Amino acid sequence: MAKRVLVVTSCTGEKKYKPHNQLLFDDLQNPNIKDQKEQALAGYKTEAVELYTGGQHVDLMKGVSAYRAAGLDVDIAILSAGYGVLHEKQSIYPYEVTFNDMTGNTIQSWSKQLAITETMQERIENYDLIFFLLGDKYLQSIEWPLKIRDNQKLIFFAGESSKKRIQFQKGHHMMAIGTKEAKEFGSGLIRIKGHLFSQLLTFLMEHPDVSWDHIYDQPELARTAILELNAFNNQLAIFESPTVDNLLPFSTYCPPFDVEEDLIARNYQTEFKFFIPENDDRVDPNYVFENDYSDSRRDRLLGDRYAHELYNNNPNYDGVLISKTNIDKATQRKRQLISEMGIRNFLRLPENTPIMGDCGAFSYIEQDAPPYTTQQVLDYYHELGYDYGVSVDHLIVGPWERDEQARQHRYRLTLDNAREFIQMHAAGNYNFTPVGIAQGWDPDSFANAVAELKVMGYQHFAIGGLAREKSEKIFEILKKIAPLMDNPNFRMHLFGVARDEEIMKSFHKLGVTSFDSASPLRRAWLGTGHNFHALDGTHYTAIRIPEAKETAGRVKKQIAEHGGVFEEFKQLETVALKYLREYDAGQRDLDSTLEAILAYDTLLGENRDVHRELYRKVLEERPWEACGCQICQTVGIDVIIFRGNNRNRRRGFHNTYVYYERLKRVKAELFGN
Repeated sequence: MAKRVLVVTSCTGEKKYKPHNQLLFDDLQNPNIKDQKEQALAGYKTEAVELYTGGQHVDLMKGVSAYRAAGLDVDIAILSAGYGVLHEKQSIYPYEVTFNDMTGNTIQSWSKQLAITETMQERIENYDLIFFLLGDKYLQSIEWPLKIRDNQKLIFFAGESSKKRIQFQKGHHMMAIGTKEAKEFGSGLIRIKGHLFSQLLTFLMEHPDVSWDHIYDQPELARTAILELNAFNNQLAIFESPTVDNLLPFSTYCPPFDVEEDLIARNYQTEFKFFIPENDDRVDPNYVFENDYSDSRRDRLLGDRYAHELYNNNPNYDGVLISKTNIDKATQRKRQLISEMGIRNFLRLPENTPIMGDCGAFSYIEQDAPPYTTQQVLDYYHELGYDYGVSVDHLIVGPWERDEQARQHRYRLTLDNAREFIQMHAAGNYNFTPVGIAQGWDPDSFANAVAELKVMGYQHFAIGGLAREKSEKIFEILKKIAPLMDNPNFRMHLFGVARDEEIMKSFHKLGVTSFDSASPLRRAWLGTGHNFHALDGTHYTAIRIPEAKETAGRVKKQIAEHGGVFEEFKQLETVALKYLREYDAGQRDLDSTLEAILAYDTLLGENRDVHRELYRKVLEERPWEACGCQICQTVGIDVIIFRGNNRNRRRGFHNTYVYYERLKRVKAELFGN
């Protein structure tokens, strides 16, 4: 069956009709005014394909018309800033609106009202090849990435910078177009995309031996066809043009961390474990959300609950990591309880969940040497009942990485400590597994450190100091280490790094068998846009309704700078929470709920414009209802309210659940369970 092809182009400012009473942006936003003006414009009602007269549209349709006249088939969709996603035969009225004149927030808001993403998703469903001929502002009106089938391919005629906008991924291809292409092809920058696609259609008509099937199999043929036709039209051999290699650069998505077969470590597919760092992440199990009541007399250390306890003692992690510095800085009572109970009993952790200990090198990074001796650390791991203990290390990051003398000192110190650690462990009667840690500053230094650890006799290794590095750098380091993981019994832990599942799968191929990070947990209360994670990969903003207190710094600041009284803050806070609960129960509409939240936002000095669409999205989609996790099922809408430890940390527990569930899919691929 022949491939089905769809071309998505944009509306243009130039139109067949421009009456004085054409629709304006304000008109389109008001349904009543829109209806009235459309009635007055009835004589100008025109099919979309005929209404637009801008250069890109005219050039595109010239090629499409000739292609169809030859008995061939290609479909057109038009992305309109006035009406949304249009079929070419859909009749509309003249209007004066373009995304190019809108701010990002306005584009986002208006696109939602026009349901552009949903309509576009439906429109592309039955096509094999979809070409997008859109400028950056029009691409911005779509919430990327669109969901596509494995056998669909998207080809973008767009500026190179748009790759980030569309979240370039599997099934995506791009032919980058800019000023040099407009000059070479004798077409203005505004109309160049339509001109080039028209050229592609002309080539296909003139070369019946080349079909959409060929372009589907080799998308870069689209570029070759356009360049060949251009060279022929200019009576040039394609290879005679000195600029041809630089024209229309074509790119195809490739997995960024693809591991070649001969580089896969011998310990691949042995185990793959996620450890959660422990930082007093507990909540009150009896917290009353309706009135924010928590018994101040409760025992916070023994009565509050860890995430695994809220999930019926089924941890959303394979192990727990605890740094010695965190224990040392704890309250006297906490230290005493841990000493008496042992670390596992204090954490109320199931027996089959391993506990790893390290020294917490970030906390003493500025000191010349770690504050612990090897003997102290060995005894600490043994006495508290750790399963794995990491040797004493010193970080080589920031200024210490740039200083040759400092990094060499820390490098040798870390390895000398590791040697002493395994020797003393072998000589003593310790019941935990020793882990030798490598610190470094580039692939060679890390690989050399691991090689030394192997000679010392370690079978469990750890890589430190990379928590804040880009995935690309970590990948290069692991590629250098992978050949050293030549024993299926070797284990390697990656400290502080938990990227998306596909990246971690690549890291696993290079020898990483465990890793830790609190990032999913901490995202719950850090920043905007990524506070609540859904299983499908969507991230949402938590709705900020901080508790109104007369002593709160923000409240005092707003009253001092802008006047008002505390009672006003309390009233708006109460209304916002009340309306949210009513909305959750189906007793209130979204718009009035949103306005109540934003009214409190504004009084607190928050950026109302930024929050409006983010809040609307989470309220419209109600992701807490779709989630089957213990937290969401128990506390409901409170999980997406940004307000105090008992909500925020529960949301963090939920995010950790989501990350672990997605990781379990990778494990199922690796281990078949």
